[in-house]
Amino acid sequence: MHSILRVLPVIPCLFFAARPLLADPALANVYDRHPVSLNGKWNRIIDPYDTGYSDYRGVPYDTSPKPQNGYFLDRRNTGKSELLEYNFDRSPTINVPGDWNSQDERLFYYEGSVWYRRLFDSPAPGPDTRRFVYFAAANYETDVYLNGKKLGKHIGGFTPFSYEITGLTKEKENSLVVRVNNRRHVDGVPTTNTDWWNYGGITRD
Repeated sequence: MHSILRVLPVIPCLFFAARPLLADPALANVYDRHPVSLNGKWNRIIDPYDTGYSDYRGVPYDTSPKPQNGYFLDRRNTGKSELLEYNFDRSPTINVPGDWNSQDERLFYYEGSVWYRRLFDSPAPGPDTRRFVYFAAANYETDVYLNGKKLGKHIGGFTPFSYEITGLTKEKENSLVVRVNNRRHVDGVPTTNTDWWNYGGITRD
């Protein structure tokens, strides 16, 4: 795809940026790039006990060099003898951007983890392009995975964040999995006893 084209600010998105690009981890000049919008319907799984994130000792699965468990792996059953407790393909959908509280009355006061999954194709880029996935905001703690590989963690509900995915995509059916957790903490802002409607989700483009 062409790079450095001025387009309408539709932005989570994939970006194609021509070299040279400053060796800065923050993605600059977002609106002057060529985005492919990932807004729309995403599959979602509610995970109040974080069983898809950590084991019974509270150790996150993504800390293992070769994780065998975790919703971020987006595994499918390979036979009747394999037992998986999740299935993104059969899970309900949710609109992105948007909070989960107003999209499902059962989640109006929910605080905890929700997993999002979006499949997308990614044609082979040109030799001088780099690829990023960009989120304008997600509330509040966000873990991002692509094809089973963790890209990173972001904390903060009102700031954008991005990750470079150059060389990590396939031409067909890439799995972008995002865990968003809006649980409040005693030492956090807002704290647990604050009169605050604590919405959660991928709340911006």
